[in-house]
Amino acid sequence: MIPAPYLAVVSSDAPAGSLVYKLHAQDGDEGNNGEVEYFMSDGGEGRFEVDRKNGQVRTTGLPLQRDREYLLTVVAADRLGSRSAPVVVSVVAGARPPQFTNASFTIAIPENTPEGQPFLVTPAVSFQKKPISYSLLINPSSLFSISAETGEISLTRPIDYESDQHRYLLLVRASEGLDSMSSAAEVRVVIVDENDCIPEFLQSIYSKDGVPETVTTATSLLQGETSGISH
Repeated sequence: MIPAPYLAVVSSDAPAGSLVYKLHAQDGDEGNNGEVEYFMSDGGEGRFEVDRKNGQVRTTGLPLQRDREYLLTVVAADRLGSRSAPVVVSVVAGARPPQFTNASFTIAIPENTPEGQPFLVTPAVSFQKKPISYSLLINPSSLFSISAETGEISLTRPIDYESDQHRYLLLVRASEGLDSMSSAAEVRVVIVDENDCIPEFLQSIYSKDGVPETVTTATSLLQGETSGISH
């Protein structure tokens, strides 16, 4: 079912029938057998209900406790009785911190990634519909920078695979203001080696005197070296 990550907010004073979330499931069967219905199998304490036909989660009108989180387990089923894996919708009756679209991010970048070129975006969603500001709480060697407006991460200098470390752990924060709620997500960056070393001969000319005319094919006459590689 989509859309993940199944997080929602609702006012603690919301009247009955207030829309909280809308789930969508698709079945591969054709015709009536492919019609999907939604069922709440657990949670909500009777304060929420899901429409069997359209997957809309709404309030029932029973009082909601302010700032409390309600966990609703919902499954989708087709006419043949096949059921989806259950999903848990988290509903907070009040304000909720910004939520990253991923719990964590992992990316591999080549060592020749240009300085200042964004290589990853770490988007977050504001449940209060407020602008989000991004910052780095953990930034090893100040090697990375992040756009406060977009969450785009880039390098502050070039990386050399041979001399720099190969793995970095960052911590990104998304906040809705200096004194407002915030959340954080880990970012793992792996540096990938690029073939940027060209072999070079240590001598410009190699010669061998006194080679007999009877020498056979593939006989070794010389040993050349190129930047530490023997031939």
